[in-house]
Amino acid sequence: MLKNKLIAAIVVSLCIVGSRASASPSVKRIYGENRYETAAKICQEGWKERSDYAVVVCGENFPDAVCSAPLAKKFNAPILLTNKGTLNMYTSVELKRLNVKNAFIIGGKGVISQNVEDGIKTMGIKTTRLGGQTRYDTALQIAKKLGRSKQAVVVNGSGFEDAVSMAPIAANKSIPIIMVEKNTIKSDVGKYLNSFKKSEQVYVIGGENIISKKVFNSIPNGKRIGYGDKYQRNIEIINSFRNELNINNLYLASGRAYADALAGSTLAAKNQGFILLGDTPLPTPTNRFLSSEVINNVTILGGPTMVSYDLENVAKYLPQDIVYVPDIYNVINQNDPYSPPRSLIVNTTGGNKKEALVEWNLKKVDTSKPGMFTYYGTVKGYYRSVILRLVVTPIPVKIGDIYKEAPSRSSFVLPEKVLATMSDGTTSDLPVIWDYSSEKQKENGIYEFYGRVDKYKKKVKLTLAIRDNNGSGSNNQFDDIVIEIVQGETYKLPKTVLDKITNKNMKVTWNTKSIDTSKTGIVKLEGTVLGSYNKAYLTLIVLPKIEDIPEIRETVLQGTHYTLPKRVEAKTSDGKSIMVDVEWENPFVDLGTPQTYYIKGKVKHYNKPVLLVLKVVAKY
Repeated sequence: MLKNKLIAAIVVSLCIVGSRASASPSVKRIYGENRYETAAKICQEGWKERSDYAVVVCGENFPDAVCSAPLAKKFNAPILLTNKGTLNMYTSVELKRLNVKNAFIIGGKGVISQNVEDGIKTMGIKTTRLGGQTRYDTALQIAKKLGRSKQAVVVNGSGFEDAVSMAPIAANKSIPIIMVEKNTIKSDVGKYLNSFKKSEQVYVIGGENIISKKVFNSIPNGKRIGYGDKYQRNIEIINSFRNELNINNLYLASGRAYADALAGSTLAAKNQGFILLGDTPLPTPTNRFLSSEVINNVTILGGPTMVSYDLENVAKYLPQDIVYVPDIYNVINQNDPYSPPRSLIVNTTGGNKKEALVEWNLKKVDTSKPGMFTYYGTVKGYYRSVILRLVVTPIPVKIGDIYKEAPSRSSFVLPEKVLATMSDGTTSDLPVIWDYSSEKQKENGIYEFYGRVDKYKKKVKLTLAIRDNNGSGSNNQFDDIVIEIVQGETYKLPKTVLDKITNKNMKVTWNTKSIDTSKTGIVKLEGTVLGSYNKAYLTLIVLPKIEDIPEIRETVLQGTHYTLPKRVEAKTSDGKSIMVDVEWENPFVDLGTPQTYYIKGKVKHYNKPVLLVLKVVAKY
């Protein structure tokens, strides 16, 4: 009666799951008459020709065996099982078939006897035994054989479940699995773990009922993963590392015994897969996982006495059909690194959203050039290509020095944006952050500011000229004189200044006889006025001589908004590029019709017109 109820419950579960998908994943079973033959069959699946290395573990007890997967992965070796006292015949056959040259024997002679070791040696195979007096010592020896690692896994040595759950993950990450007791750590194990003080992470598997708070606190850089019973911990381990796994490759093994899961762990690692522990009746965490994941390939490890046919049937009816995969639109800056996503969130049968792997038609994205690029990817089980549109935005390549003039420092507001020439030849106003710490006032009344623009390697320079040096020379008798000339022009100092009180010109003597106008900059002069106690002040601004303003070409889309640039780049006589203000003859442009506009503008101290060629292209 109980068995009938159990079967009925599983059938109901199958109906519920099966109703959500019209396709089934690929399901195969690897097994033999016993665990030894199962390990041999797993070996045949993953190592079809030869292998220089093999890892031999005891098939009668788990403690020394379950930490060996990372070692096997390092040497691309299968894990084979043997009896304690005699070399198992299935293992012997596999060692010969693979033409193994080196075998690691895991465990001391009390775990795998000298007789077994001698049997392996008679095949001409070199043996290396890794085994201590306890399971903790053996795990430590395996870890040391792996070499230095930036990460590690710590599990409770009294059970196998956490170790085999982590086995393929640790194998692919090339990190050791270390055993501790719930409440204590052996001194040599503790010393080894202390070497991870500067490491990236030590993953501690299980809650405080598995590894106590005291032990956890003594582990450097510890991070707990997995709570609840062994099946819940198994699922949480998978989810914690799912970005490093191929969720499509599931290896289903019994949660009641270690042998099949351990032997299959290196096969799973070969395919970026994971070990899922199951039982009959199906544990709730496992059932929830199976009924919610899109998985294409299921490999069952072990015969029906370990993984029942009922559980196999559940695996055959996993949700499978992908009904919609959204396209991707990403925007990055030129030269920024970019890698297409390895997985996407897809819509599956039944309206669920799941994660699925995607394969792209490229290995590397070149972001050295701006523009929009389109790539195509495939998701297994989906009928069309996934489109990735990547917009690579141009970066600033040139920002000219800026010259400004103001009556006082307090009256001048630093601009929030500066005009930049972009890598695609266009111009753009970009935000600038000014470094106020670089502000300094010179005797001639010049301020210098330096700013930073995102993605621009150099600093932006702004030179500010203050006419009256913050008002220190102002008076009510004479107006301050401000004159602008172009570099190289001759300039004669005025011989008189206007007295605002009498409205008469008064003779003035300046504190210099001549001015060198061959260099750009600002010259401030003080003059003595005949018959007055007040001083006269003159500010001469020598501007760079503009020799050329290149023709500006812009392309815009029909119907879009476009603003004529307020500043343009000019070439000066000293070989520099500066940004100058421009006034356009017609600042308004109709972008409703595709055509080419030729717009003229004027720049102060430049006797030629500035030309902007604006091409309006059709939207469709």
